[in-house]
Amino acid sequence: MVSLSPDFDFPSNDICSQLLAQAVLPHCEEHGLPMALMMGVKRQVNPQLSLAGDGVGLSKLSALQELCARFPQNKFLVTVLARENQHELCVLARKFRNLHVFGCWWFTNVPSLIEEIARMRIELIGLSMTPQHSDARVLDQLIYKWRHSRQLITKVLVGKYADLARTGWHVTESEVKRDAKDLLGGAFEKFCG
Repeated sequence: MVSLSPDFDFPSNDICSQLLAQAVLPHCEEHGLPMALMMGVKRQVNPQLSLAGDGVGLSKLSALQELCARFPQNKFLVTVLARENQHELCVLARKFRNLHVFGCWWFTNVPSLIEEIARMRIELIGLSMTPQHSDARVLDQLIYKWRHSRQLITKVLVGKYADLARTGWHVTESEVKRDAKDLLGGAFEKFCG
C-alpha cells in the first residue's frame, strides 16, 4: 500500500513510477498480491501542524488507467482522496477488471461524503467494491469510523432496495445478507481470489 501525491504520474521517469514498474508490481504479480494505491494526499501543506498538516489534491487518474492497462495481471485496490476524482475512479473500475475501488479516507471520511460516494459507487459499479476500509492509524478512530459508515451504507442500500420494490422486485433476506457480505469484505475477498 502506498499513499501517492496528486502529481503522481505513470509512466514517468521519477523514482516512484520506476519502483512500481520495475520492482513492486513484478513482485506483486509473482506472489499474487494486490497493490493498494491511496491517491491524492498533499504532504505537509501546513508544516506547523506536523502529521496533521497534510492536505488534498486532484489526482491524475490517467496514471491509474495506464497502470491497469500495462499491468493487466496485477490487481489494484484504489481509493482517492479528492471528491472530484470519485466519479472517474468508478468509470475506470467499470473498464478494468483488475481495479477494485475501496474506502473513504481522511477528508472523504465524513458522513455526507461517505453516503454520496457509496451511492455513486453502487449505481456505477454495483456491489463489486468495498465502500469502507480500516486504515485508521489511531485505534480509537476505527470504532467511530465503522459505526457511522455502517449506518450510512445501510441507508444507501435501503434506498436502492426501495427502488427495486417500486419495479416489482421483492428483495429477500438472503439477498440482503449476500449484499451486506459483499460490501463488508466479500467483494474484496472475491477480487483478491
